[in-house]
Amino acid sequence: MTVTAENTPTVPVTGDVTVVKEDADTGATLAGAVFQLWEETNGIPGLQTIGINPDTTVNGPSTTGANGVCTRTVATGTYSWQETAAPSGYDLPANPVFGPLVLTNDNASQGVTVTAEDTRTPAVKGKITLHKTDAKNGLDLAGAVFELWEETNGVPGLQTTSSGGNPSDTPIGNGCSTDAQGECLFEGLNTGTYYLLETDVPEGYVLPENPVFGPIVITEENAADGVSVDVANKRGEPGKGKGGKDKLYQS
Repeated sequence: MTVTAENTPTVPVTGDVTVVKEDADTGATLAGAVFQLWEETNGIPGLQTIGINPDTTVNGPSTTGANGVCTRTVATGTYSWQETAAPSGYDLPANPVFGPLVLTNDNASQGVTVTAEDTRTPAVKGKITLHKTDAKNGLDLAGAVFELWEETNGVPGLQTTSSGGNPSDTPIGNGCSTDAQGECLFEGLNTGTYYLLETDVPEGYVLPENPVFGPIVITEENAADGVSVDVANKRGEPGKGKGGKDKLYQS
């Protein structure tokens, strides 16, 4: 009698390999991080993504959702997650490889997870340098006083008080009086839109009819060098201007 033996194929054991993306400071989960899962296949410890015999990618890239999670269901083995793009406003870590994650027959039912932390990109800071001169001879003027305001209420132009249900824009710092070189320097400013408001003038000069200068826009591109603003004052008529009987508002 002939007996035919049938072999039942072994079903591979599979489980989830997961990475959770978090803010390094707050622990909040982060959407928008892009990861690639790699399987250890070349027998060399650590992840090799290039060269003659790299490890093996598993499917294509995966992007974290609001829960900060990327997951792949794979056969038992050794894996690493490689972060290829950080969420907006964050930097890739110095070592963007997270693992190894070893998925075995024993832990496949619950899967294996690694946490990947990103730190925020340092905020770009800019500066505004104001230069005050005499409108006629170009000499530097000390003693002109300026306030810096940031555009925050969404209404074009500078609003120093609330009106019609709209809030005012936001004053920055305590103001500045120009030095002997006629300069005021406003540093450590976030990217955004600003206005300079001249509130007082040197002795013998008058405020311009419109004492607001701007909009002055600080961007990531110009933040390092800063933005320069030149402002000139006219002398007052005899007996007028600062220190005289009247303070004129003229251009």
